[in-house]
Amino acid sequence: MTQKHIHDLKDMLGKAAMTEPKVIKVMSQDHYWFSPVLKPQLEHQLADVIVQPTTIDDLAKVITYAFEHNIPITPRGSGTGNYGQGMPMQGGIVLSTHSLKEILELNTTTAKAQAGVRLGTLEREARKIGSELRMYPSTFATATLGGFIAGGAGGVGSVTWGTLWDQGNVLAATIMTIEAKPKILSIEGHAALKAVIHSCGLTCIILDVTLALAKAEPWQQYVVSFADFLDALSFGESIAYNDGIKKRLISLHEWPIPSFFKKLVEQQLIVKNKSIVLLELTLNPEELEPIIKNHQGNIQWHGPHQSYASGTIKLSDYSWNHTTLWAIKTDPTITYLQDSYDRNKVREQLKARKFMFPELMHHIEFMRFGGPVYPQGMTLLYFKNKQRLNEIMAFSEKLGIPIADAHTHKLDEDIRWNGQPILDAKQHWDMKGLLNPGHLKALESEE
Repeated sequence: MTQKHIHDLKDMLGKAAMTEPKVIKVMSQDHYWFSPVLKPQLEHQLADVIVQPTTIDDLAKVITYAFEHNIPITPRGSGTGNYGQGMPMQGGIVLSTHSLKEILELNTTTAKAQAGVRLGTLEREARKIGSELRMYPSTFATATLGGFIAGGAGGVGSVTWGTLWDQGNVLAATIMTIEAKPKILSIEGHAALKAVIHSCGLTCIILDVTLALAKAEPWQQYVVSFADFLDALSFGESIAYNDGIKKRLISLHEWPIPSFFKKLVEQQLIVKNKSIVLLELTLNPEELEPIIKNHQGNIQWHGPHQSYASGTIKLSDYSWNHTTLWAIKTDPTITYLQDSYDRNKVREQLKARKFMFPELMHHIEFMRFGGPVYPQGMTLLYFKNKQRLNEIMAFSEKLGIPIADAHTHKLDEDIRWNGQPILDAKQHWDMKGLLNPGHLKALESEE
């Protein structure tokens, strides 16, 4: 990308085209540094210019210009992804949708909002009319709707509602194509949306998304402690697999993971050497206590539903990949795996892997996949070297624990890869391959 290109974009957009070094560095990076493998590979990848259009018309002008001059475009939300898949591998333009943040339609069953709307804002506005998001990542306070759809999978609420791919969660999207005269297309239907969901900015620019909402529930929060992690697992399963219990979060943490949660430790919600389960559900303490006692646990803290939205403690801030963030803040040598257990063999799998690799610290979230609920691992470990990491992942696979590799930025090396729908859409919507190049192994020979 030449200085003339940058000058042209500044003439076109004014202050919405940014080249300050600090802005370039911050806006070119996601949370790739969660992985000590990705960190040296990606830490020097920077855009030439950051653009943040304030209107759809300006967005189209940027795309037209980039198409004419063959300039790579990397779409960006808030950059809270963890895989380096939102980083500009060939420089060019990082295209931020942050200024496109209008909630277009909101009723008790659906929400339609522009890509730059923060999920925390959408949740707050939905709750004002008695509804809530079905699911959101632990980064929901800062994560954008477009970024979540393009780079996410599920999160808080997925124990009930499943993933973004599950039918009925994402209802529609409006996208813009990459061509001389960009088209605005309405994408509806479960099959068609597979080209948009978790596409990591490879197929299109997301303009807005329509989500199904859930009825707002009187969620109560609990920190429950257990002397044995397997007791915590049994308790978690008893809640997760009971469809009669309304729940939003069941997050299991083997000791010493709870010791990484600095704010919870300071407020004395953590007991030394105890594993914990973080809960968001509708049961009152008197309803929950018999279940807990049956699994040898104790309630360490209870947050009533009146304080759920406004309280100073939000337990989802310690769940999903926020768990990894707290751990890395404590010790930068910690990293993680993303694993999926067999719900019928999870104990044997945990024991066998822990015996072989004692450095593993178990963290389990529950997620629904097309019907059944499964225990999903976001296992923490102290990183030694890439060889040791590969040995752990290979041993896990032999145990029947599929690994979604968090240590590659190639989308098609991830077991969640959607495959053909994304490749097909890229041919129709991004014919020059300008969108987010360098993140598909399948296209490496073409790039």
